[in-house]
Amino acid sequence: MDVGKLAWGVVLAILFLFFLLAFVRRASRTQGVKYNWLGVLLSFSTIGLAIYLVFFRQL
Repeated sequence: MDVGKLAWGVVLAILFLFFLLAFVRRASRTQGVKYNWLGVLLSFSTIGLAIYLVFFRQL
């Protein structure tokens, strides 16, 4: 396993989780804005899956 690619995967996964938590925190506090939570969930899960496949499974 390539250590450099694995390190970038860890960095991107940490950034991804940070942005996910920041979005959920801000979205839950916002008044009067309706989100398509299914779309949000699908978008974040697609990005997370891509990070996993490229950097950890190395496809």
